[in-house]
Amino acid sequence: MDLKQKWNNRRRGGLLENTVMLYILQFSNMALGLLTQGYQMRVLGLDRIGVLGAAQYATNFFQILIDFGFIYSATAKISRNREDKHLLCQVLTCVILAKALFMALSFLILFAFIAPSLPDLGQVLVYAFYLVSVCTYALLPDFMYRGLEQMATITVRAVAIKFFATMMIFLFVHQPGDYYMVPLFTAIGNVGAIVFVYWHLFSKVGIHFCRVSWRQVWEELKESSQFFLSKVASSINSNLNGILLNSMAGATATGLYTNADKIIGAARSGMSPIADSLYPHMMKHRNFSLIKKAMLLVYPIILAGCAFVFIFAEPLLVLWLGKEGTQVVLPLRLLIPVAVFAFPNYVLGYPTLGAMGLAKYANISVVFGTAVYLLGALVIWGVWGISLVSLCVLTTVTEGSILAFRITVIVKNRRLMYQKSE
Repeated sequence: MDLKQKWNNRRRGGLLENTVMLYILQFSNMALGLLTQGYQMRVLGLDRIGVLGAAQYATNFFQILIDFGFIYSATAKISRNREDKHLLCQVLTCVILAKALFMALSFLILFAFIAPSLPDLGQVLVYAFYLVSVCTYALLPDFMYRGLEQMATITVRAVAIKFFATMMIFLFVHQPGDYYMVPLFTAIGNVGAIVFVYWHLFSKVGIHFCRVSWRQVWEELKESSQFFLSKVASSINSNLNGILLNSMAGATATGLYTNADKIIGAARSGMSPIADSLYPHMMKHRNFSLIKKAMLLVYPIILAGCAFVFIFAEPLLVLWLGKEGTQVVLPLRLLIPVAVFAFPNYVLGYPTLGAMGLAKYANISVVFGTAVYLLGALVIWGVWGISLVSLCVLTTVTEGSILAFRITVIVKNRRLMYQKSE
């Protein structure tokens, strides 16, 4: 049976459709993001790219706080109870209420502690608009659609909104002083997505907000807390580099890292839909043969792609960023192993360990990686000093340590793969 027949014979809302829709969503974000990054580099310059990167890395911590791990805890609960509409309404309401509280806290922290340290109003606007875009994105109930395995229903709308934000950047960002508009248009696009998605959720899916108690909100927070700690640890690993470079090496080094990290982020975006669609499916069916197939069929393609980018990094970066792209070659090559480790880390993380009943070890592995990162950063700072090269190498070591931890846990507990779910 060829791919076209498999698609025509698919189960609506099944694993195949969910994975394809996630890929369309992620690929559009990746392609449009890379397109605008190349344009921004030419128009704004390396220093402004560094400022935008530092602001985004800082506000990513707020994104972790606001999401609080609901993308895992709420998705799993919805996947297990997808026939109980009343329970789904309660989960939706509790999660959005909790996120609203964290949004208020985030703005308080931004304007009380971060904004006073920024040099000018333009940078304050950049941080504020990035936080607004984080908040509007957090209000999207993607955990609901992931749990229901109905990503097709929001993919088209989300891609249209992303396309709108991209076009606005090309139309209105023409000089370095316009750099604050980059996060502004992302926020505006997210607002449009919110309107469309909630209309569909209420009128087509039949899920809406309902009355809940604060005790129920607290219970959702408790269930999500283990994932929150993991996400905080992961956020430290992925975002502290930009903040350290901005404070100790300057905006130019931060801009170089930001451009290299965009490539790695695009690679991650190409890999994560498989894990994202596997997670609710594995929690419900525990079909570990799918994990093996994903590793055998997909991973060799990823390795070949990483090798291609490593070898042809310089011409690809010059084509993308212009002549200043040559400065990004070294940090990109140093970060390529992060992309090599990313796919097995995704697949062997929550989809595999969660289905084995060992989700806590997926969280612990990230905490372990954070400990490796922080200890390494301390040693680098004390012995050599913080630099672009040293932090890129440390990031690769950190990602590899997380993968080694997860493989060790799976091998030691492999008997759990053969136990039937109760």
